[in-house]
Amino acid sequence: MNYLKFLRVFKEEIWSFLQWVLLFLPGRVGHFTRGSVLGLFFGSKGSRITIKENVEIYRPHNFYIGSNSGVGRNNIIDCSGTVRIGQGTRLGPNVTIATMNHASKEEIIGKARKILLPVTIGDNCWIGAGVIILPGVCIGNNCIVAAGAVVTKDIPNNSCVGGIPAKLL
Repeated sequence: MNYLKFLRVFKEEIWSFLQWVLLFLPGRVGHFTRGSVLGLFFGSKGSRITIKENVEIYRPHNFYIGSNSGVGRNNIIDCSGTVRIGQGTRLGPNVTIATMNHASKEEIIGKARKILLPVTIGDNCWIGAGVIILPGVCIGNNCIVAAGAVVTKDIPNNSCVGGIPAKLL
C-alpha cells in the first residue's frame, strides 16, 4: 500500500471514529460540537454550522457548507461527486443527497463505471423532511423543497418545488 492510500484510509478511519463518538451527543451543544469537530474534515465550512444526530457524510473532504447552515437528523450525504451548500440553508430530517450513479439498464452494477456529478444548494434554502436530491442537481438561492420531494432537475432561484419528481408549486 503506498503512502497516499495509507494516509487516505487513516483519515477515513479517524472520521468514522469521530462520527461514532459524537453520534448521540444531545441538544444544541451536540449540534454545534459536531459541526465544529467534524467540520475540520470538510473541504470548507462557515461559522455556526450545526449537524444533528445520526448524520452520515461520505467523502467529507468534498463537502462545502456555508455559515449558519445546518444538517438535520438522519441525513445521508454522499459527497463522492462534491456537495456545496450555501449560507443560511437548512436540511430537514431524513434528507438524502446522492452524487454518484451506478449501472444503467443492461449494465452489471459491480462492473459499470460510476458517474460522479456534483450537487449544489444555494443560500437561504429550506430542504424539507425526507427529500431526495439526485446527482447533478443545482438548487438556486432562496428555494423551498417540500417534504418528500425527489429532486431530479435544477431548480431556479426563488422557487418552491414539491412532488415526485419535484415540480414548481
